[in-house]
Amino acid sequence: MPFEARIFRLARDAEHPDEYQDAHGLDAAGGIAAIADGVTSSIFARPWAEILTGATVADPPDPDHQEAFRRWLHLRRQAWSQRIDTSSLAWFQRAKLPLGAFSTLLWVQVLPLAETRPGAFGALRLRCFAIGDSCLFHARHGEVLRTFPIQKAEELEADPLVLGSVDLGRDQLLQFHALDELCYADDLLVLCTDAIAAWALRLGESGHPPAWEDYCHKSQQEWQEEIVRLRDQGQMRYDDATLMLLRVT
Repeated sequence: MPFEARIFRLARDAEHPDEYQDAHGLDAAGGIAAIADGVTSSIFARPWAEILTGATVADPPDPDHQEAFRRWLHLRRQAWSQRIDTSSLAWFQRAKLPLGAFSTLLWVQVLPLAETRPGAFGALRLRCFAIGDSCLFHARHGEVLRTFPIQKAEELEADPLVLGSVDLGRDQLLQFHALDELCYADDLLVLCTDAIAAWALRLGESGHPPAWEDYCHKSQQEWQEEIVRLRDQGQMRYDDATLMLLRVT
């Protein structure tokens, strides 16, 4: 099993978990995981985020091949259109339908090395793709080796590129960030949506990065209480929060 996983989630409004718009997908045995942040201001964002993460884990897209990715995205858009129920929408909600839903998407895969590399004994291949501002922190023995695709907290102040559930004729503008590195057993891969990423990057920039290993031992309630406290203290903005901890095995 390539991953041992812990997953934490909390809605923007803790008292209304049904308004949660993030999503995640995981195939621990297959070594692939995905996370998505549905844009709250768009319509039916949660189903779109769920469709993207579920399909990514089941059938990973290939952003390097434009035509193959176009077909993959078209099937996901069809699935969204078939899933949503528009019968009870108010007039102002119907006005959003032509634009559809929007979401970020980030996924990681851990694979065997196709060929032996000098100095890479025992290593595995870590591939990651991202569009938008969901973030990966790759840690080893408590030290963060890299963050992806965001490097600085200030980068999260801009509106991110997102995937849309409706073809608006702008797909040619989509550009995935790609990461292809080595990882090893016992490495910790931390996937999170932007509110957590911004908080973590600010801490890292201050010289006191989060102790990600500690979260491997927290309960869901302890984690949620911490997020509520950080929000109340102004250290984390009010937004849906999702955190995936993947231990490479």
